[in-house]
Amino acid sequence: MSRVAHILSTLESSLSATPESLSQRFGVGTRAIAADIAQLNQLLGQSGSVRLDEGRYRLLVVDQGAFATIRDAITVERESFSSPDARARFILARLVRSDIAVRIDELASEMSVGRTTAVADLAALRTLLAPFEVIVEGRTHVGLALRGPELGIRMAVLRHAFDAAYGDYQIGPELERPLREIAVEHGLSVELMSSLLRWFTVLLDRHIGGHPLIDLPAAFDTLIGSPAHTFAQTVADRVGPLIMEELPAAEVLFLAVPAAGMRTPVDLATLSVSLTPLPTDELLRSIFDRIDAQLDLAIDPADLLPEFSHHVAFMLNRMRYSLHVGDTLLPDQVREAYPVAYRMATIARDVIAERTALVMDENELAPATTYFQVFLEQHSSQRQRPFRVMILTNRSPATARLIQTQLAKVLPAHTDYTVRALEPDPGPLDAVDLVVLPPGVRFDTERPTVALSEVFDASELVRRLSLMRFAAHGPLVLPGAARSPLVALLDEQRFVRLPAGMGYAEGMLWLAALLVSQGAVDEQFPAVLAERESLSTMQLGDYVAFPHAVAEGSAELACAMGVIPRSDGEPGLRLIFVMAVPNKADYDDTILIRIYDEMIRLGSDPALVSKISRLSSYEQFFYLMENSTTRPHH
Repeated sequence: MSRVAHILSTLESSLSATPESLSQRFGVGTRAIAADIAQLNQLLGQSGSVRLDEGRYRLLVVDQGAFATIRDAITVERESFSSPDARARFILARLVRSDIAVRIDELASEMSVGRTTAVADLAALRTLLAPFEVIVEGRTHVGLALRGPELGIRMAVLRHAFDAAYGDYQIGPELERPLREIAVEHGLSVELMSSLLRWFTVLLDRHIGGHPLIDLPAAFDTLIGSPAHTFAQTVADRVGPLIMEELPAAEVLFLAVPAAGMRTPVDLATLSVSLTPLPTDELLRSIFDRIDAQLDLAIDPADLLPEFSHHVAFMLNRMRYSLHVGDTLLPDQVREAYPVAYRMATIARDVIAERTALVMDENELAPATTYFQVFLEQHSSQRQRPFRVMILTNRSPATARLIQTQLAKVLPAHTDYTVRALEPDPGPLDAVDLVVLPPGVRFDTERPTVALSEVFDASELVRRLSLMRFAAHGPLVLPGAARSPLVALLDEQRFVRLPAGMGYAEGMLWLAALLVSQGAVDEQFPAVLAERESLSTMQLGDYVAFPHAVAEGSAELACAMGVIPRSDGEPGLRLIFVMAVPNKADYDDTILIRIYDEMIRLGSDPALVSKISRLSSYEQFFYLMENSTTRPHH
């Protein structure tokens, strides 16, 4: 699809996008994106438009019927020769389907482009084919042909040019029927059936056309005797009499590959057990142990473990046999939306590479990230205890209930409310997280308090609550609150400017000593923090670090942040955020996830981190982050 079509699809699925995110994804400037948006609006006409609202492009649809027609015309893949990619695909398809050498002048004529353009497209095709060990051989004025391993030629056309090569090619219902019937018998999905048909089409065309598979890499031997191999052999046995020959063993293994590397189906009950090669428990255990060691997040996949096991199994096969997962998920968007889950996926990638020597690419990291995000959401919902609010009133109960109904629109769904009379004595408040007082009333308590009348500004309340610190919760996560949780966890005494050039280890211990001197942690904490760092570094990239450890005996979170002054473009660490946490039984450890999320986001925004590194006070940090609230926080 064209860039305009991709932008439209992005806005439909993601609902909105910043110019910068689109610019980064497509590798062009924001002016080019603005020009694409202008072109898109022209194409949409009166059916709808794309507007820039609060720094984000948003799609507005006026006429749904007309929009659907225009959208299909824009986004449906149509082979044309207006782009270099399309021309490279055409040349590959033309060479694959031709039994004789093809002259460059023929290709230029068929694509309606000049000879110079066709030569440039040929150079692009050579780059495209390099990973498959396939070359374009011959002289442009004599004739060109593909040379290389037959498997590489097939994989190249399946990855890049199947529609161009076989869009009008039909193998016939007699040959399709056995494949479809056996696929149904095994409960295979419509998506996998489509993939199998593509592989089957290439297999038959190449084999019958005199290009059989003879030698396969040794990795394919692991398929022999597998459930996927049994499936492919059943298909081959049914098809053999129809083509008047028996398909050789290499061709059967070739057809087994898409079955072995299928996507995990939505309903595992529909999947034939015979097609499910489960990974070892040890590999999964190693992945989650490594995540716990590096991030201090003990995540239990619980009910999703069988599904995740299937996903990992099929993913290993895709990597083993060089299968390409479709671009149904956009890696850049997934990484931006779920930074902690994406980091967990990269840890899984490292473990898998160490244990299997197989490497996950970006397209495999994206679906893995979605699984880890679900695990994080489940973990958060299980760990969170109710937020407890005490409403004290010196007026009628109806007034307090009215305030409660308004608070319920702002506070988390898992909030418990208690209403008590202010006088003579409301009783103990030790188990309360927030005390709501009538206007003008002073009440002696160590609990966080807020004074509210029957009518109050909900958005301002969200702002104030998001800046409060609650012993068992940390900063609250509230709808509409775009503030950084770092602001709520720090104050003037715990935001410090470190000496220029200070290193990570020295800065980490300096901040830990600061917490000791303030009585927030005991004297053992710096040593505990250093030991935790020795097990796995807590530096999150080039610019930020998040060292944290359990502080025995502490009842509340204690944090400190140090900034190392550096100019724009100067390499080196800029921000260290130290956190001392109570024992996990005593606090909601999802605050770790939120701080990881924030720190990883900061690490991906060098311009903002550079600004923070030059600040000298908490007040400056407060206002800088307040003015940066358009950045999404999750």
